[in-house]
Amino acid sequence: MKILLIKQTSLGDLIHSTLAIEAVKAQYPDAEIHFMVDRACAFAVENNPHIDKFFYYDQQDHFRRLRKSKLSAFKIAGEILSELKKIRQHKYDIAIDLQGIERSVFYLYFCKTKKKFVKGKKPFLKGFKNASKDDHALTELKGTLKLAEINCDDFFPKIYLHEESGKSLDDKLPKNYLEALNDSGKKFCVISPYTSWKTKDVPVKNWLQAAELIAGKENAYFVFSATPDKREELQKELDQHLPESLKDKVLNFAGKTNIQELLSLIGRSSLVMASEGAAGHMASALDTPLCVVFGPTKPSRVGPWGDKAKVIQSPDASCLGCYKRSCDEWICMDFSPQLIADAAFELWAKN
Repeated sequence: MKILLIKQTSLGDLIHSTLAIEAVKAQYPDAEIHFMVDRACAFAVENNPHIDKFFYYDQQDHFRRLRKSKLSAFKIAGEILSELKKIRQHKYDIAIDLQGIERSVFYLYFCKTKKKFVKGKKPFLKGFKNASKDDHALTELKGTLKLAEINCDDFFPKIYLHEESGKSLDDKLPKNYLEALNDSGKKFCVISPYTSWKTKDVPVKNWLQAAELIAGKENAYFVFSATPDKREELQKELDQHLPESLKDKVLNFAGKTNIQELLSLIGRSSLVMASEGAAGHMASALDTPLCVVFGPTKPSRVGPWGDKAKVIQSPDASCLGCYKRSCDEWICMDFSPQLIADAAFELWAKN
């Protein structure tokens, strides 16, 4: 039996889609599972032992080349058709598009398979679309799988780590932080302040205030994680707002890890404290305790799952869930850091 799963982008949704891999493998343990993914997000599934073959899409490269020359469109089209040709070399029993947009469903339309299913609604295909736009993304994913008669109620997203990622991470961490990471008597916390939306970013000073409250009760160390382009900005914030009590317990680790090392860091941590973005999805998929702050987006739609996560929102903002990427008021992030600290203590008490 062969099954094709298609999920190209985005990262958070791709992490969600790992639920489908777990459910398919449990129901069809002898099936050969093929997966189509965007190269930029492939790290979330490339170490999954249940996937037998990958096909790739490369959105970033396509956009980069198109910006340089419109003539690149012809070559890109040829590459897309070449990848489709590879897919059409296989005859599938089931094919499921877990994304449901034009560039992903293109491959579903033209692959060779007995049964085709799609997330959302597309002409001539069996699809499932959430009844409400506020339904969680996992609800739509599970609905699509159930159309394909795949039992998925007892499964959750899961990321698998590369064996070497932990070793290379250990080489990069300063000695005192590595000792804290490996000491069960200490709390090792990853803080992820930045996201792809400015309006979702909790200010660094707020995270530091929450860290100070936590360190007042726990022997805790804090590592800030971010992309390389944020390192200088983050350092300026730390220079300005870092409390003296945390001088030797806060590390700017922005840009210091590759993706696999970041996953290892999150997977081995006592807690992840994050603005709503990819780091939170990673923590949930790695079963790491998570405090995640929501402002302009809705936890009912893209919130964490499981009992190791706490959602934090401003108790006073009436504009939550506005989905604005720019804002003149930005009051949804104006709340007491004590809420974050209390959520951390509650998670540790339960887990």
